[in-house]
Amino acid sequence: MAHYLGLYLHKLKALIIDAEQVIASNEEVEYPYRDALTHQTARDLIDNLLIGLVDIIPNPERQASMRKIVGTVEKATDTLLNILLGKENNEEVMPSFHFLRDRATFIDNEGVKRVGFKLSDADAQTIEKGFAAITPEQVDMKAFKTALETMNEETLTHFISRYAETLKLGMIKRKAVPVAKAAIDKGMSMALNKLLPDLPDRSLNRLANYYRPFIVEKPE
Repeated sequence: MAHYLGLYLHKLKALIIDAEQVIASNEEVEYPYRDALTHQTARDLIDNLLIGLVDIIPNPERQASMRKIVGTVEKATDTLLNILLGKENNEEVMPSFHFLRDRATFIDNEGVKRVGFKLSDADAQTIEKGFAAITPEQVDMKAFKTALETMNEETLTHFISRYAETLKLGMIKRKAVPVAKAAIDKGMSMALNKLLPDLPDRSLNRLANYYRPFIVEKPE
């Protein structure tokens, strides 16, 4: 069996379907369309991975603090993308579209197209073990946190590092990718470290239930 991380990103999925139609029709694809699709990908991923954390915080003041952290992550991501994305011709932007079409979506067991990617066996095991560690009867915070960190890290690696390989970048911009990714990862880690220790068991179970549907097991 193979494991995938799959998100229900309806607006982004519609944009990817549009891109597939453009590719199939051999139409001219200009870089602003690629840029808009890239920014939408980043926004949707951050919303799904972090907003779920914010929404279950019972304390309004801490919730406001967490929203500031999310805003910081969003700004860092936008800054990265604005640095990396440039004016390219049709031939140069096509690899990015092909990545989003071929490596950023899959069909789940219900026949629904999701935005996501295949996980390694080791990462899937770590994530599933962490999610299983949160139940109404028992809570293993360490295993759960490791699962969330693994999920976030793999998502950033796929949609930043691997996606950046499709962009036409000079040496300076190419070196900026891991630096910016580390900054985004730091913001996401900060969110987890500030939030998880203070959550009651009921909220942790709500959070685990929010993330569990993201992991899809499919036959090879």
